[in-house]
Amino acid sequence: MGVLAAVRHLWVTGVRGSERARDVSDAVLTLLAGLLLVATGLVGLWDGDPDGSPWTHALPLAAGCAVMLGKRRRPVAALLAGCALFAVDVALGGSVGMLLVLFDLVYSAALYAGPVAVLRLRAVSWALVLLSLVLGWTATRDLRVTVFLALQTFALLTTPLWWGLAVRGERELGDLARARADDLRDLADLRAAEARTEERARMARDLHDAVAGNVSAIALHAEAALARPPAPGTDRERAALEAVRAASLSSLEEMRALILLLRADAGPVAAAPRLDRLDDLVAGARAAGLEVSLAVAPLPPLPAAVEQAAYRVLQEALTNALKHAPGGRAEVTVEPAGGRLVLRVDSAAGRACSAVPGAGLGLLTMRERAESLGGRFAAGWADDARTRWSVAAELPVTVPVGAVPVGAVPVGAAP
Repeated sequence: MGVLAAVRHLWVTGVRGSERARDVSDAVLTLLAGLLLVATGLVGLWDGDPDGSPWTHALPLAAGCAVMLGKRRRPVAALLAGCALFAVDVALGGSVGMLLVLFDLVYSAALYAGPVAVLRLRAVSWALVLLSLVLGWTATRDLRVTVFLALQTFALLTTPLWWGLAVRGERELGDLARARADDLRDLADLRAAEARTEERARMARDLHDAVAGNVSAIALHAEAALARPPAPGTDRERAALEAVRAASLSSLEEMRALILLLRADAGPVAAAPRLDRLDDLVAGARAAGLEVSLAVAPLPPLPAAVEQAAYRVLQEALTNALKHAPGGRAEVTVEPAGGRLVLRVDSAAGRACSAVPGAGLGLLTMRERAESLGGRFAAGWADDARTRWSVAAELPVTVPVGAVPVGAVPVGAAP
């Protein structure tokens, strides 16, 4: 039995794959082991002087192994058929090979049968043990023979039954553990999604209460100043106020789209800026006092993420030029080259002034936008005298698979 179990284990773990293949291998191995036991003369278990050839036990053995092929799909029917064949084998004197068949069928019934069938099987096994006690005592009136017969019946029926129930219980515990792990994973996903939703809502509230309020105040003050009658010689100041008001309103529009995007229940929002709005961007910079020249070469069709990133890089570069080179001029170039979109903004101050302090976040944002798409970014002085500042970026014409653009949003959503 130990050698047979070892061979079976090696076959299960190393060779077999499907359930059907396992059932066939069980039947074949049991048949070979039973025939080997018949050949060695291990027959006549209940008949000390069997008549006829021992190979007469091979027929019920082969039939029992064939019944084993249906033990997974019809475990109770297979067990009943195996019991009938076992009775035939007992009438012939009994064999160890048929005991192996019965063991396997009882084990399979305990493992694969339904809960009601398993309860009935346990009740029948204990009833047979009690019946063996009664019949043994009635037939022999010998306590030793009666106990021995009861122990044989107990070992024959309850041992494989207990083994199958133990394996069944382990499988059910494993299924429960997997189900619990799945539930915990789903619960963790729900909690993470809820946390993200709460964080987005908090960001939307902060953006609305803090930033949007200040930008609205700028727009209102600029509009109030423009409502006054114009005084002689204030055309330049009024143009600056109009630029401030226009920029404030544009920022409010984009901020509203961002707030709606951050809210989980947001509806349709404004479209993100693309390169077709470069003229408006340049016009705003000119209204703010910056002399801007724009050169845009014919461009191939570009992904939305590339256009959004290009617009934001140019917007930030012109904003920096307004801050650090007021009254100066800027040259904006947009052209394809070598399968990439090349952006360049060269700026120079028109008059001496104190530079507006900055934290360098604008340069960092532009670099992150370009590199997140697989592009390159560079910024620095274009001459030794430090009179010209140059910003250059190269973006791929096609977005690499798996790239996550910084600040990019879905089509139809706000940036």
